[in-house]
Amino acid sequence: MATRTNNLYGRITVSNRAIKSVANLAISECYGVAKGRVTYIEVDENKIETIYIRMNLKFGVTPLTVAESVRSTVKYHVEKFTGMTVRIINIILVGIE
Repeated sequence: MATRTNNLYGRITVSNRAIKSVANLAISECYGVAKGRVTYIEVDENKIETIYIRMNLKFGVTPLTVAESVRSTVKYHVEKFTGMTVRIINIILVGIE
């Protein structure tokens, strides 16, 4: 599936695979994340409805702080890349390493 939007230059189509790649790179930049990946993306007309992330944290970090960091970092990078709004980012904490 792909996300489509229009601007004054024409129509832009971004594949979900490209969005996942950008989000996964953003996750890897965040302090405290041992492993993380995007599992699913829900797309609506001209916006990214929900991004689902599963991640393991490093031992000794505060889960809420890391989750907020991941949420804001992924939102920023995906919105900058696609030019579309991200409504919700759901994070599932799988474990601690």
